[in-house]
Amino acid sequence: MIYIYDLDEHKAIYSNKKLTEVLGYTKADVEAMGANIPKTVLHPEDFAKLEEVQSKVRLLSDSEQLVTVSRYRKANGEYGWFKNTRTVFLRGAHGFAKQELGMVQEVTEVIAIENKLQDTEQRFKAIFNSTSDFNFFLDRDFNIITLNNAAIQYFDYYTGVRLLPGDNLLTAMPPEMKVDAKAAMELALTGEMVDSVRDYQSLTGERIWFRAKFFPVYDEVTKNITGVNVNTRDVSAVINSNISLEQQNIQLKEIARINAHEIRRPLSNMLGLVELLKHYEESLPDDVIGLLDMLRQSSNELDSVIRKIVKTATKK
Repeated sequence: MIYIYDLDEHKAIYSNKKLTEVLGYTKADVEAMGANIPKTVLHPEDFAKLEEVQSKVRLLSDSEQLVTVSRYRKANGEYGWFKNTRTVFLRGAHGFAKQELGMVQEVTEVIAIENKLQDTEQRFKAIFNSTSDFNFFLDRDFNIITLNNAAIQYFDYYTGVRLLPGDNLLTAMPPEMKVDAKAAMELALTGEMVDSVRDYQSLTGERIWFRAKFFPVYDEVTKNITGVNVNTRDVSAVINSNISLEQQNIQLKEIARINAHEIRRPLSNMLGLVELLKHYEESLPDDVIGLLDMLRQSSNELDSVIRKIVKTATKK
């Protein structure tokens, strides 16, 4: 809708579409509103700003325009969003605008989409910042486009550098990490996803294990790679646990070796002697024969236990 409104007389001089066409009001509805059309149609919050808007219009130069987005109440009682672009149509004797030329366009669907996008962005940021992983969006030169809170806090503590959007990530990296990051970035910029695990020494002297993934980021229109998404995770606990388990396995294998050779040898000798003494049972007293049977049984039990230990320790 295009209209001309007189700021001094507070009435519409011209409109290419009637209010009935734009908002669904009947002719009788419009006549009943009379001079109160703005107050009746505009949302109360937007009507409260109308005087300020009109004051700004009066001060516009011929080349300037004022754009506002306001809520208009339709005949069905629902509010729609409308964009109004105002310019000066006629000036009074004092040189200020007397009449404004306005172009009104409904943007309800556009506002709804923008609100949905904003809501989606807020949810994404909440998820982005709630993860304990360090996430960076970088341009092709390692400049940070955005990063999450975990990344800021972690690098601040371990490197003494507080990173912010616009900073270069390389400035917070130790020399050995820079070499690996540059190599990974180079591959990612060719379209390859890079996944690596390395340990680095922090300012505190700790050796920290990181798993870093570099994902190429594509422009939706041109399909060109514009940067890289870097997801990094501290995997020190997992790696150290695996190292500890490996050390335990080595110790178990050593125990198995000792059982298999150091302990089993004298046990084998003992079993051999027991079997040898069986040949002299007829000449031995009954109580000694009983002791030999007990010794044979205990030796066999010990042999079974050793075999079980060796089998368990060497099992993969």
